[in-house]
Formats: sequence, C-alpha cells, structure tokens
Amino acid sequence: MPKPPLELQTTTLWEYPSQHYGDGNQGDKNYIGATPSWIIWNLLQRYTNPKDLVVDPMAGSGTTLDVARDISRRALGYDLQPTRKDIFRSDARKLPLENEKADFVFIDPPYSTHVKYSGLPDCIGELSANEPDYYKAMEIVIKEINRILRPDRYMALYVSDSFEKDKAFNAIGFELFKRMQKYFDPVDIICVVRHNAKLKKNNWHAAAAEGNFFLRGFNYLFIMHKPLKSKAAPKKWAPERRPRQEVKDHVESRKPRRDGVKPAWERKKDGDTPAWEKKRDGAKPAWQGKKQKKDFVDGRGKSPDFKRGRQQGSYKDEDQPDFSENSGRGKPYRQGRQSRHSGSDQWEQPDKRRGGGGFQKPGKKDGPERPGPRKGPGKPAAKGSGPGRPKAKPGRKPNAPRKKNRP
Repeated sequence: MPKPPLELQTTTLWEYPSQHYGDGNQGDKNYIGATPSWIIWNLLQRYTNPKDLVVDPMAGSGTTLDVARDISRRALGYDLQPTRKDIFRSDARKLPLENEKADFVFIDPPYSTHVKYSGLPDCIGELSANEPDYYKAMEIVIKEINRILRPDRYMALYVSDSFEKDKAFNAIGFELFKRMQKYFDPVDIICVVRHNAKLKKNNWHAAAAEGNFFLRGFNYLFIMHKPLKSKAAPKKWAPERRPRQEVKDHVESRKPRRDGVKPAWERKKDGDTPAWEKKRDGAKPAWQGKKQKKDFVDGRGKSPDFKRGRQQGSYKDEDQPDFSENSGRGKPYRQGRQSRHSGSDQWEQPDKRRGGGGFQKPGKKDGPERPGPRKGPGKPAAKGSGPGRPKAKPGRKPNAPRKKNRP
C-alpha cells in the first residue's frame, strides 16, 4: 500500500497511517517502542531552522537523528544502551552537553515497565509508574533538558498513560506535564492516534471487553517553550509572613489562662482598685499631690533650689576654718582643696549666698582666672584685684580710670 504524502498537521489530533514516511525507514522498524518518524518531522518543520541542533536524550534506534538529517538539521543522540555508532552512551539524567546548546529537544521516555529495554539497573524503563521513583527520575530528566535547551526555544515529550490489569491506572501524561510546568511554558497538547499492529488483533479487543478495560488508542504529545527568563532561576529569599489571624491565634494560645484565675494583666490588688486611682496624703491622688519638703538636718536635706543632684552643705559650718572676707583672694571654685592661683595654703570656702549649695568660679574682677586645659598659664589678674595688686599712684584712687595725657 503506497504511503500518503507527508503534510503538516493543522489540528491537535494527529494521525498518519504508517510508522515511517517516504520510501525508506527512519530508525529501526523492528525496534520495540520506536517513535513514529512523521511526528518528529512535523515538530522540526514547525520549531526549528536549518543547521539548528536537535537533541534526543533517549535516542533508542535513532529515529530523531535520521529525520533531523533529512531536513538539514544537526542532531545529537544519547542512550544508556546505544544501538548505533552515532548514538553516545549516556544517562538522560546527566547529559555530557554544555548549558543552553540545544535548539530543540525531543524525548520519548519509557511508559513504566511494559517494554523490556536495556535491563540495566539505572534504566528508567525498569521503574514502575506505580512507584514515586519513576516520577522523581523523570523530573531530573526534565530539569536536565531545561539546562541544555536555549532560551526562547521548544521541546516536546511523547508519552502514554499506563494501565496494568489488577493494578491502578497511572496518568503518566498528566504527572509529567505538571512537572514540566515548573520549567517551561505549555504551548499545546497534541493527541496522536496510535496504529499499533496489536490493536488490530481481535483477541485484544475481546479481552478488553471481557475484562472491562480500555486499550491505549492515543499518546500525548506535550509541546513546551522555555522562556527567556528561566522559571528554574532561584528566587530572592524573603521571610515568611504569617496571616494576621494566625498570629492573633498564636498570641491568644500563649496567654496563661486557668480555670477561675484571671491573667496577670487583668488582676487587681488592694480591693480591685487600680494603682492610678489610689489616693494618699488626704483626698488628692498621688499624681495631684505635692511633694513634701524635708527639713535640713545635718546637711542631708534638700533645698527647693536643689539642682543637678548637689546637696547643701557637705560639712557643718562650725567645722570650717574661719576666713575673713577681706583676705584678698577671689571667690573659691572648688570645695575642700587648696587654691591653685592665690598661692595661699588656706582652705577655700563654699559660697553660702547660693541657695543650691553650688560654687562660683572666679571672675575677672574677683581674682585670677583658672588656667585652661593645654593652654599654658591663665590670663594675668586684672589690675586692682587679687593678691599683690599694684599700689595706686598718688593723687588717684586705686580703681579710678587713668586719664589720657593731653598735649
């Protein structure tokens, strides 16, 4: 029977009466589980250009390589058990290819354990779709495809669901599609009609009717697009924020409540009267009462003019040396120490005229100034003041201003 001419499929339901197109064969027609070559031809015609690199991580009999070279595309094939020299031995979960090198990736993975492939323990075809290990392995393969595929390019996955008698049905297509969405944007889902020779046998249809199950009549073809900004890029860390209601419930649950006992912040003491309502010193509350003055006893009391924590009188007046007011020295600036400027070995006396018990620094008219820090000696004493002041000239008062000489 002659093959019909090969044309681009324009709907999401693809069908072709033969496994291969043209006069020859693409791949090995005796290879179990081979991909129909006309499916790959339609994909490459739509999503690739001449000299683009096409990669098949599970090349099998090399159907993808033959189709790609027929239409002037470069091709690389990998498999755990190569069947040809142009297929490299490699695991699809760890491909020996640099990042973002492929222009298109096509993969036809095993559908559980229905077909015996290599028999190797590392083969994904040895993993049952009833176990989570199969989907974990396939997610690693999908992540590896995302690594080698260039941004803004396409990939396609051809797969079928799995059904085994007396076992659960496994929607492999939906499970893999959900995992591919972590890395790619979906373009479309194609339903490919299967023309398997086994489906033409009457005993298979009779068994399906008697056993009340269905034969697989189509395969999924998922077409995915890798965005310019990869979905697999790590996101910036941000602290997790819990909802307000959850935080409120958390706080409420931590309140120490016991049967018949109020929390500490709700308890009241002294007859359930709050502290701010209590009264003292008569009828006035504490915040309205006036502070009482303490009597000056032994120099320990505080005066109304008490400032900066200084107390009045650190020692009794009767214990101080007797100084005369006309001693010729300026007012003291420090208590209980010898004067540094007067040259006298007498004790300085605190200023009693200030109510706060403070001390007054010497002024220009009262005596020599204290030398400043790191400035050498202080200014000289003003004329007419301090010890050793010069004698006034005859005919002029000691502190009278000097007259200017007239011509």
